[in-house]
Amino acid sequence: MKLDELNHWWAEKSVRPELVPKTRRAIFTVIKRELKRRQIQILFGLRRVGKSTIFYQLIDELIKSGVDPLHIVYCNFDEPELQEKRIGEHLKEFSRLTGVDYKKERLYLFLDEAQKSPSWVADVKLLYDTLPNLKILVSGSASLNILSEAKKSLAGRALYYELKPLSFSEFLHFKGIRVEKRRYLLYRDVLEREFSNFLLRPFPELVNESDVSFIKRYVRSSVIEPIILKDIPKEFKGADVLLLEKIINLFLSNPGQYLMLDELARDLKRGKATLYKVLFYLEFSFLVKRILNYRPSLRAASRKLSKLYAYHPCLTLPFDVPREKFAENLVMFESEAKYYWREGEKEVDFLKDFIPIEVKLKSKITRRDIKWVSFFLRKYGKKLDVREGYVITKDLRGKLDNINLMPLWEFCFKGI
Repeated sequence: MKLDELNHWWAEKSVRPELVPKTRRAIFTVIKRELKRRQIQILFGLRRVGKSTIFYQLIDELIKSGVDPLHIVYCNFDEPELQEKRIGEHLKEFSRLTGVDYKKERLYLFLDEAQKSPSWVADVKLLYDTLPNLKILVSGSASLNILSEAKKSLAGRALYYELKPLSFSEFLHFKGIRVEKRRYLLYRDVLEREFSNFLLRPFPELVNESDVSFIKRYVRSSVIEPIILKDIPKEFKGADVLLLEKIINLFLSNPGQYLMLDELARDLKRGKATLYKVLFYLEFSFLVKRILNYRPSLRAASRKLSKLYAYHPCLTLPFDVPREKFAENLVMFESEAKYYWREGEKEVDFLKDFIPIEVKLKSKITRRDIKWVSFFLRKYGKKLDVREGYVITKDLRGKLDNINLMPLWEFCFKGI
């Protein structure tokens, strides 16, 4: 599509309704509120989470608030025609088509899938520094380029927002289900019923999808494969696609594995340096996340025993992982855990702000199930100023000593 086709509001004076769903992601309000700021706003996240939709919703809001549609420029670099030119060239084309001088007029510039534009960081930096009349918003399907090159070159010039797959609360909002957060236990039956639907439908396009086999195909063909086959090879020239596929299949089919690099190198007959590169590509393209072994006694983390999870458990859906593994991966994501803890045979699944969290997808919890959480609290609780831990269960609520028992649905709805 050409620039004028992408910006249909120049002629039609409004955004087409099918591009602007009424339901909005929670982050929309934050980005809208900060539109008044000078800084570049950079929205990044996994494919299919709804970044383009947020851009269209923002454009719609701007027009309805009185901004001239001719003063809003949208470039989607998924379009091959746009990838061939620098951003400055598109602005010149905009001025030629509309008669609006991009160097003088107040403009809103939306750059969708910016990492696919050649030299986008340098172009955006130059525009920001030389044209204060431009308000620039950027999106990217991966943190590949956005979080590495951009953060260095645009230091002090940008605000960053990560758009994640739907939270449980957002899923309920998309379904039109209202729950009073303060009295959520009154809605327990509804929450438990909808939670099983949420687990399979973390993308906006899937909220009302009933075909589970389609959902699995969607995750593979619309999220995982485009990243491996298109995004990574474009960003990292010479990336080994076959090796990427092997490692993704290995870790997404069994999330939470220890990363035994020597053993992996031997099995795949590849050098450790090559494997480090591949893991870097996968981690920074939102396919996997590494969890480090935290050592409270040393206030340090050991990389020797890191564990690898899917960035979000939805990425494991095509691989039919066991429910316990899926739940563990979900708790990792929802807690935003960076560490787990292990000493010898003793292990706790995750630490969130040093609070130990264990995942036991069971309806009955015994003292044997909580022994390592209890041990961690006895040994390190005072030093880390942590007084209680959590065990995430299938459906059991309550308390065992100083350890809270919380159902998985409740953890995802309200956190700890």
